[in-house]
Amino acid sequence: MTQKIILAIIEIFGLFLIGGIARRLNYIKDSEVDRWSRLTLDIFLPMFTFSTILNGVDRGAIKELWIWPAIGLGQVLFATTMGFILQYGLHGKDAVRRRTFLHFCAFNNYTYLPVIIFRNLWGEESLSMLFLMGVGSALGVWTIGVAVLNASNVKSAVKNVVTPNLVSIIAALIIALTVGKSAIPDLLMHVISRAGSIAIPLILILIGSSLMKKGYLRITWPVVWISVVRLVILPFFSIMILKMLPLPRHIFEAAVIVVLMPIAVATVFMTRRYGGHPDYAASGAVITTLLSMITVPVAVWLLF
Repeated sequence: MTQKIILAIIEIFGLFLIGGIARRLNYIKDSEVDRWSRLTLDIFLPMFTFSTILNGVDRGAIKELWIWPAIGLGQVLFATTMGFILQYGLHGKDAVRRRTFLHFCAFNNYTYLPVIIFRNLWGEESLSMLFLMGVGSALGVWTIGVAVLNASNVKSAVKNVVTPNLVSIIAALIIALTVGKSAIPDLLMHVISRAGSIAIPLILILIGSSLMKKGYLRITWPVVWISVVRLVILPFFSIMILKMLPLPRHIFEAAVIVVLMPIAVATVFMTRRYGGHPDYAASGAVITTLLSMITVPVAVWLLF
């Protein structure tokens, strides 16, 4: 398992590197990152999610489907609660930085990075479970995660929960659990699957391009502290709780992979839109993402 995770992380950073080189050579510019990100998140990712869930969800497993989003939401709740205690490790009175710290605790990279790891470990069919877990995580991030940045923005942020990707998840579940994927013509499914396969490589390339921006590698004590919290302390206590729950082995292992993930790069955009410290978000996302190349394989080797 550890070897497969190391290979998956190398693959992820390979895609980051392509994005970084494209940025350096001026193939990707700042104005284009937002446009291509919207295209990927609103069109290609929903197609990928739809085809993955339709192929991966088994009607016989309907009794455990609710567990996945419950784990995702529960993780956000627990991590944010821990954040209210751990924020005192910042050793400063900067209220904006503290709010951003709490946002980091709530919002890890629960989708894009785990996709390749899940695929390497358990195959394409496992991705449907990851996306279902992401439903709970997204609900927590767009409510709790935004509230800790600026409570007055929660009402407008909740509207963002209903995304094209969420709609594709619901549609795929309804079809999978009722008429089955045979109701969709093979040619149409083939087109959706092929178009959707672009999503994850493209979004990781765009993330790599974003990470190459000057000034994103600022190592200060708040960055060091959130790295320890996000990659060591929160996963440790989260895994202890997961061990105490009567979870099937495959659900436990999948949840562990997700809680080990670094800060989501999207925190940079979230702090700009809803309040917070964008520079802190950028440095925290870059550093924790780079460090996860070490912490994730080590944690998995120790656990499994």
